Amino acid sequence: MTLGGPWAFVPNMGDGTISEIDRASGKTTATIRVGDPQTLLDQGCNPGSEHAYYYGSWGWRKCDTPFAIAWDGSAVWALDNGLRQLVQVDPVRHRTADRISLPGTGWAIAITGSTAWVSGYADHVLYEVDLGSGRVVATVLNLDLRPASLAVAGGAVWVACAGSEGVGYLDRIDPATARVVARYPIGWYSDDVIADAGAMFVRTGGVVSRVNAGTGASEWTRSGPGFLGRPGIDALGVAPNGFWLGGSSTERMDSATGQIVETVPIASAAVAYDRGELWLLELDGSVAELKMTT
Repeated sequence: MTLGGPWAFVPNMGDGTISEIDRASGKTTATIRVGDPQTLLDQGCNPGSEHAYYYGSWGWRKCDTPFAIAWDGSAVWALDNGLRQLVQVDPVRHRTADRISLPGTGWAIAITGSTAWVSGYADHVLYEVDLGSGRVVATVLNLDLRPASLAVAGGAVWVACAGSEGVGYLDRIDPATARVVARYPIGWYSDDVIADAGAMFVRTGGVVSRVNAGTGASEWTRSGPGFLGRPGIDALGVAPNGFWLGGSSTERMDSATGQIVETVPIASAAVAYDRGELWLLELDGSVAELKMTT
């Protein structure tokens, strides 16, 4: 889920659409098509049998569309890997407004200002996209293997790379030069990376690690709820007093200590937080909003 302006946006990854929900009323105001799953099926995305991937394999996501979404302050951008495009969605007019071609398929999107960063998992690259001109202006080539989740913080772009042989890496990219300037070991096939309280937090299944943004040192590792969402992706909700994690229960972790300080007894596959609103994607596909007092 992505929260932006008066809306909550939920990607329906099985049918190529985004649901737009009015945050005040909780009503779905539009379902907007951004891609055609048949395009990916024609390209052979589907596994040959139920035994092609193990349970939890990131390979199950090859047919997802839209693959990821992000908010730029006035519009939503979605990844259509069938056409290899970054698609702009106008939330007021409820339609696509622009399409930007990418050199390859993407995994995640992070937007800051008029720049979108798109991780290219299959090609081990990171694309820098100028949303104003509608073109890719740089490609970071020397990433570690399988770049997935992204975060932009502290004047850097952070990429959680799935890695290989039991070790993943958190790559730090200087956006001015579009080069990797540091690489820190993290959990193998980590689900997400976020920035909060001047540090980076990496989630690997049911474990969260705090990484010093300057030195790369792991400052602590704590257990949280087991991840129950889509393989290879996660959504953590950064709040003024820590961050929320989905799982068998939805829990808030203190950024300084890693202690679980609040629990909501609702299982969730993804969470998002904004201005006192905690949004949960429940396991049956429904969406719930909670008004938080802390």
